[in-house]
Amino acid sequence: MSEARTQHPFYLYDAIHQQPALVRRMLTDRRDLVEHAAQVAAEKDRLWIVGIGSSLHTAEIAGHFVRHLTAGRADARAAQSFEFVFYPPALSARDAVIILSHTGITKCTIDALEFARHAGALTIAISGENEGEAMRSADFLIPTCEQEISFAYTKSLTCALARLALFSIAFAEIRGEKNLSAKRTLDGIPDLMQQALGLEARMKKLAEKISDRSRMVLTGAGPNWHTAREIALKIKETSFAPTEGEQIEQLRHGPFSEIDQRMTLVALLAGGAADARTRMIVRAAGETGAHRVALHVPAAQPENPGDQTADDWFAVPAVEEWLSPFVFLVPLQLLTYFLALARGTNPDHGRLDQSEHARAQNIYRY
Repeated sequence: MSEARTQHPFYLYDAIHQQPALVRRMLTDRRDLVEHAAQVAAEKDRLWIVGIGSSLHTAEIAGHFVRHLTAGRADARAAQSFEFVFYPPALSARDAVIILSHTGITKCTIDALEFARHAGALTIAISGENEGEAMRSADFLIPTCEQEISFAYTKSLTCALARLALFSIAFAEIRGEKNLSAKRTLDGIPDLMQQALGLEARMKKLAEKISDRSRMVLTGAGPNWHTAREIALKIKETSFAPTEGEQIEQLRHGPFSEIDQRMTLVALLAGGAADARTRMIVRAAGETGAHRVALHVPAAQPENPGDQTADDWFAVPAVEEWLSPFVFLVPLQLLTYFLALARGTNPDHGRLDQSEHARAQNIYRY
């Protein structure tokens, strides 16, 4: 067991910085295994990607990968593992099920794997190293990285995403969808993530600027709806603060009522079809007094130096929208980390160092 840290750099900080090298490894090591699993899965009628917590967000983004690369022709569905088990779909040998787990020991995820196996579905487990024995019962076991020390998982998420992006390209090719640039673009992702780490100083300043705001909402569309949800979860885990991740149009339908001067709104502009609507909603948020932050690819840069759509603009490296979660996650993870420091919380513990939360975990832990 690693010794707990009580000051910067916490383990979470190390994990964030390790991601470019780890993702590079995920795109090279065991590549043949990933592509073989994709080849077998592509022969099935449906593809399910199952996880819980951060792994559910990973599953949702991966579902977008598959739909994008197959022009929407593949039946790829993300599912939350608890719901998958207790309110199950009808599975058969014509289904492929990818089970995602950081640790390989989460009970409902193991139960989802067992359910899929007993239904005769093809099973593919993507799990952190030193996984539990149950993961080894899958037809394919694809490892990611070493187990995380921090309670807030980061590198295991992006490692799984890298495996899934590689899987999705191979899956699409077997289905007859050729995208010659996709592999080359994916292979460049580690360098872009390294570039995104260059936003660290600015994320630290932003965290200090907004740390006294009582609430935060992150918003995006397409794959970055789930990027927003993932970072909202990370902020809850590290700062213990009310934070939500909303789809940009869903934000307009009810949740916008809570937008006011007490909060920060963070919008993700990926250079895609949703950008125009995103700018409109963010501009509207300015009327309420909310502090507005925009992270954007260069193609979605401010229209002019005086653009009032957002109060703060941060450019991430240029990348195709389907892979943009990789470059958005890195600076937002850094923002999460520095928010915790600014608010005086330990980002590694998830409050389990507090007796009340330790007692609570003993009740809900299987």
